[in-house]
Amino acid sequence: MMPVPEEHVEAVMQFVLRAMARASLEPWDLESVTKVYEEVDEASRSLLAFVARAAVDGVDLSDAEAAAKIQLSVRETVGMMNELSNLTRDANRPALLSPKMVTERLPNGRITEKRVLVMEPEVAELVRAVEAAELRSMPHPLAGRAE
Repeated sequence: MMPVPEEHVEAVMQFVLRAMARASLEPWDLESVTKVYEEVDEASRSLLAFVARAAVDGVDLSDAEAAAKIQLSVRETVGMMNELSNLTRDANRPALLSPKMVTERLPNGRITEKRVLVMEPEVAELVRAVEAAELRSMPHPLAGRAE
């Protein structure tokens, strides 16, 4: 035990509670990622897939780039991220993807910050595996057509 100055007691207690909550989270596995992937809509699946690809490739994917890829607005993309966050919290698991601020050097030499979407590499591999399994199970669009 260590004494904490009275003015810092609340901040220390919040830190302890957050640390305890993080420690109780269950890690992601193929079954749990598959369950979430099946529960969400197609746009959320696409968002997960694009962020997973960027994470595996080690590329920064901004929220604006992600929104453009799934053909939605940044606002709608942020809404999907909030829904995914609620799903993962309810499942007592860490976030599937999260925003992060990074610095970027512009061509004119100035430095700016941009928000990118990040995913843990292990989780990204699981998302990619679930996506690949889904694609393998889909019938080919030309299957069954007579020539």
